[in-house]
Amino acid sequence: MVNKVVKVSYAEPNNQIAIVTLNRPENYNSLTVDVLDGLIEAAGVISTNSQVKAVILTGAGKFFSSGADFSIFEAAKNDDDVNNARRIGAKGSEVGRAWEAMPQPTIAAIEGGVVGGALGIAMALDWRVMGKGSYAYVSEVLVGVNFGWGSLPRLNNLVGPAKAKLMSIFCKKHKADECLAWGLADYVTDNGATMDKAMEMAEEICALPRLPVQLIKRGINATANVTNTATSFADLEDLLLCFTDQEANQFREQTLKSIKK
Repeated sequence: MVNKVVKVSYAEPNNQIAIVTLNRPENYNSLTVDVLDGLIEAAGVISTNSQVKAVILTGAGKFFSSGADFSIFEAAKNDDDVNNARRIGAKGSEVGRAWEAMPQPTIAAIEGGVVGGALGIAMALDWRVMGKGSYAYVSEVLVGVNFGWGSLPRLNNLVGPAKAKLMSIFCKKHKADECLAWGLADYVTDNGATMDKAMEMAEEICALPRLPVQLIKRGINATANVTNTATSFADLEDLLLCFTDQEANQFREQTLKSIKK
């Protein structure tokens, strides 16, 4: 257990598989500051554990994650300390970078929904396994903000520019089969079976020699992600800019009211 909201456990063979669980099922595993800090810490701990050969990220209960908790937006928007607002707003990007940089192959086991910032984090992993009843949903425009946290270049890499725009602008839910066809998901399983498939993949990785696997991952990531920072460096500034836009703020207020109903 890294903290109360991010659980780290280890599985056979010989504790070579690390399982990281978002542990706020009563809140659809929404991403608070504590969750983001826990994910950053977990990535650091696992990255330096030479015994671990594969990593699985999942959500407790029947929902992977509903994305950034609105408390993060409010903290970034209302904090009088600009530096603190920037620090809070940058945490999501830090999570993505930390998980993408892990030497071990990583797998997201997704049940229910993977929404907004949670999708951004899942895309920083090497593979995504979705239950057939699950969906991916980028809802940021409806709450008057950009799709940040380094998500756009990763989404573009996976599905291409046209579909990346469809997903991040039109704010529609995309079912698992569609995600598979588009390249966002790598496998679709029966509902409730994503961890079984992720464990199967992890066990296959554990049967392989560690060094060449990790070198191949590093080489592919270096090529695929070479421009990511250059194209997403202003994500935080764009978020803060959105908070100054009257129309965007009105959409956010309307969306929050509809959720509370």
